Amino acid sequence: MSETRFFDRLDFFKTTANYHSLSPEEQVSKGREATRKALTDISVEYAHTQLKKYGIYGGIPLAATGVIFSKLPSHLIGSVLTSASPVVLTLAGFLFIGAGEQLYYIKEPPQLPEADLIVEYGAKRHLLNKVTRAYLEESIFYRFWQTENTDQYDKLVKVMDKALRMPMHAKLLVYDQEKTQEKLWHYSTELKNRLIRFAFSEIMIQKMTPKPEGHYPVYFYGSPGTGKTYAAKHLACAMGTNLATVTLDGANIDDIIGTSFDSLEAKPGLLLEAIVANTASIQDINHHNQVLLIDEFDRLFIDGDKQSQDILAFFLKILDPHHRYFYSPYLKTNIRLPDTIILAGNTDIHTVSIQNQQLQSMASRLERIFFDGFSSQTKQEIAFSLMIPKMEQSYKSISEELAEFSISEIDLTRIDNFIQSDSDPGLRSLEKFTHEIFEINLQQLGKAGLLQTDF
Repeated sequence: MSETRFFDRLDFFKTTANYHSLSPEEQVSKGREATRKALTDISVEYAHTQLKKYGIYGGIPLAATGVIFSKLPSHLIGSVLTSASPVVLTLAGFLFIGAGEQLYYIKEPPQLPEADLIVEYGAKRHLLNKVTRAYLEESIFYRFWQTENTDQYDKLVKVMDKALRMPMHAKLLVYDQEKTQEKLWHYSTELKNRLIRFAFSEIMIQKMTPKPEGHYPVYFYGSPGTGKTYAAKHLACAMGTNLATVTLDGANIDDIIGTSFDSLEAKPGLLLEAIVANTASIQDINHHNQVLLIDEFDRLFIDGDKQSQDILAFFLKILDPHHRYFYSPYLKTNIRLPDTIILAGNTDIHTVSIQNQQLQSMASRLERIFFDGFSSQTKQEIAFSLMIPKMEQSYKSISEELAEFSISEIDLTRIDNFIQSDSDPGLRSLEKFTHEIFEINLQQLGKAGLLQTDF
């Protein structure tokens, strides 16, 4: 495979009529068919080449003898072979078996362990840039075929799992206003209107050529539990795309961008993992225009240590609209980042930047959206229409004994009283209190012998 430069044979996109007018899904489907055929063809060619070698080494008569042997009944082959000399027997047997094997492979080409990876890569190869293709072919596939050792095979599987799930095209996004209104109902009117405007604007920017000069990320900030992550998730859903999430808590620069596969602790990195997370397998075709959420972003300017400064400098670079990509040491290529990026944190970056000159250049680029929390009335609606029913359903799934499980009126009153006295603007304290109520109920059922505890 490496000697014949297999991937250079995959020129189906040049010979297929109207290929570039097809959708990415149709292109990849055509590519799979063409790559499977090319893989079968090269396997047959290899068998023919090997068969010619047997003819050269053993002579045409010996090859013909092998064919004759294959036609004889098994009880006659033994008597014929016993009359031959040991040397002839050994040579004839070797050539007969080898030639027979190659004849079989011409009819039934062998299935390579890495065949699925070859087919999927061949199908998507034209969607990757030249640098990525060169690395995957020269350093991954061809090196494996030259050595065929276990380590190289493991590397092939792990690297291709990430490479084939990278973003490869721009998906058509359609704004769903009804879905947005439905999912954001529990925010304040002002915040809800701002989020809806943001989602609609991002959809329009996707359609623009060229993109606006100052299309920087937006910064969601507010107390824990005020719905920043929830909003990002459902805004992405309303835009018809995926949310890719990176959490910066405790991460260093290597954790974020990854390390080379050849290093001792090779890792793809949080950014790459987030971007491919919404693809279930290498058969999926990932797209560029996801929504990227960088959560706990304020950790970088609260901690203020050298590690945080390095990460902040990295983000200053990649959040620039003209530099929306990063270099992945794991795949040895530049990976494009989504156009829509949301940063999230608990602290107002503009306030902190007054005392920190390094943050001023970052803060000046970001538009802020403040999450002010939930009123007592909204918390009641969330608790009694969403939170409690969902938890009851989860508890019912434990066993048949809990099929009718629900918490008592007394517990519902306790939760309502807690909401009235809760000073937390977010939902975290309410979630903790409600979980405690449910845990107490479960423990009481266990003590009463109403639950099966052995699994």
